[in-house]
Amino acid sequence: MTVVEERLQGQERRIPERAIAYWRDRVTALKGNATIAALDLEALHTEDWSHRFILAIGPDIEDTALLLHGADFGRLLEMLPRKTPSRALTRKVPKRFSDVFLRGCRDAVAGDAPVRLEGAVEREDGRRELYRAAFIPLTADDGALVRLAFGAFSSCIE
Repeated sequence: MTVVEERLQGQERRIPERAIAYWRDRVTALKGNATIAALDLEALHTEDWSHRFILAIGPDIEDTALLLHGADFGRLLEMLPRKTPSRALTRKVPKRFSDVFLRGCRDAVAGDAPVRLEGAVEREDGRRELYRAAFIPLTADDGALVRLAFGAFSSCIE
């Protein structure tokens, strides 16, 4: 068991894995042709979607935008309720997580497969925050300039 797995127990540890399992079920049900339409976006305000998110990834990874997210995702990343259109992800998530999210997006799109990330980041107050995340690239048309990614995020403070 890694340090992150020792600290992130139970529900928090399984959140990214549950998102990947959900996606695999959708891909299987739709015979491999799953796009954003396959996601149950009406469930965004339910417990199952609370830690999940959808990102728009452009040709320049720095321009990745947060499109949708659940309540616990927003709480963990200290976001105010969204009242404006999507903005660059690096301006929405705390600086300590910018590189984590950009790396997850870059690796998911480059490998065209789900990516799992876990680790620890230093907080401004000197404490460490342990995290686990999953980034899943959604099917896109050939030549699409923007890719979408679905994922989940959980964290706890040591």
